[in-house]
Amino acid sequence: MKQATVRPGGRAPAGPETDGLNARVLVVDDDQVDRLAVRRLLARLPGEMEVREAGGVLEAINLLSDHAFDCVVLDYNLPDGDGLTFLRGLRSAGLEVPVVMLTGQENATVARDLMLAGAAAYLAKRRLSAELLQAALRDALATR
Repeated sequence: MKQATVRPGGRAPAGPETDGLNARVLVVDDDQVDRLAVRRLLARLPGEMEVREAGGVLEAINLLSDHAFDCVVLDYNLPDGDGLTFLRGLRSAGLEVPVVMLTGQENATVARDLMLAGAAAYLAKRRLSAELLQAALRDALATR
């Protein structure tokens, strides 16, 4: 489990077009390189984020039990469960934290199922950019 506050550097002042995102984000992915990539993208966004990481479902459940998060960035394929089952479990437990799903595969059926289960967004890892992540987080945080 890692925690860090991601602070932007050298950005234009926040304004109507660049209002900063200030949030506590849990990044859940079994691939350390992918977690680092998401962390780096978050660091490029305007605002300040407290970021914690989990390598799987069980670790994420423990963190969600002990800490409040504004958003979860969740990988679909995890060694101890899949993102859809985890998302459904969150909703069954009454946890309405917004979830942005990440996947290494693009599948319309999976995307539909995730959105129906309550995911705020579905993003393909290979197309992930700071702009897409920012838009997804902004939309997800607006649903809180």
